[in-house]
Amino acid sequence: MQHLTNTETHADPYHFSVFNPSATEPHAATPNLTDWIAADIKPTRVTVAPGEDFSALLNQLNKLQVIEIQFPVFTDGRGFSTARELRERGYTGTLQATGAFILDQIEYLSRCGFNSFEFESENHAKVAQLRLAHRQEVYQGDARQPLPLFRRRPN
Repeated sequence: MQHLTNTETHADPYHFSVFNPSATEPHAATPNLTDWIAADIKPTRVTVAPGEDFSALLNQLNKLQVIEIQFPVFTDGRGFSTARELRERGYTGTLQATGAFILDQIEYLSRCGFNSFEFESENHAKVAQLRLAHRQEVYQGDARQPLPLFRRRPN
């Protein structure tokens, strides 16, 4: 797997790890939300499935380094809403999109607050990197810039 995080491509060292809730080093894998809740020592990474109630994370947002949000099919938009809500509730760490999103959605994913993306191929990561580098100013507010363009203009 190849990742694009904050415009830098890299391999994910956690991708093939298996979460073990009784391990003394719980940060070596990314558990699903159910396993994360059950763990005695909370890992700093967690995976959230579409439509999953992530309210248990809300009082731990400052302790989480990475929240992975799954896209089982590219037509499932619930991950966009989850990302936006996490950003609006104050999460400042890495929001990673994983699964079946498509390159045409990269700009929208970024506007909802994603800053990391998991790709099957290095080529897709490089294309996404180029698309995000040529980001244009948008009129509406978003997770990156909450103020709409007309509110940002100098008087």
